Amino acid sequence: MKKLLYTLLAVSIIFSACKKEDEEENPNSPFIGYWSGKYYQEDSTTQIGIWNGDISSSGEINCQAISVDVPEGVDLIGTVTNSGIFDAAIGTGDYGVTFYGQLNGNYGSGEWSSSIDGSTGFWEGNNYNQ
Repeated sequence: MKKLLYTLLAVSIIFSACKKEDEEENPNSPFIGYWSGKYYQEDSTTQIGIWNGDISSSGEINCQAISVDVPEGVDLIGTVTNSGIFDAAIGTGDYGVTFYGQLNGNYGSGEWSSSIDGSTGFWEGNNYNQ
């Protein structure tokens, strides 16, 4: 009976420790605020669109990407870690565009790629709250 009690106690401690780690992973993102930027076709200085939106205190990215092909805009959703790793997407899987990069202070840049047509490019942006 004691052995079972100790086992249950150990398991509950492990689960509570794991939960605490998850909660503390991004409690106050250093990248909070309104961000806006541009994205370009690979090997080109021609801008093909803009993106803008907010990063929350938990590091959630909720933006919109606008281009000549999609002037009404599409949702760009993802996360940014406290160390600045930016990972967001338009759509999912076989029909989507992924934006990946690095934020540092009030500036960020990275690459984007489309699983729709295989096109790629780069992006950059700034935080206008800092």
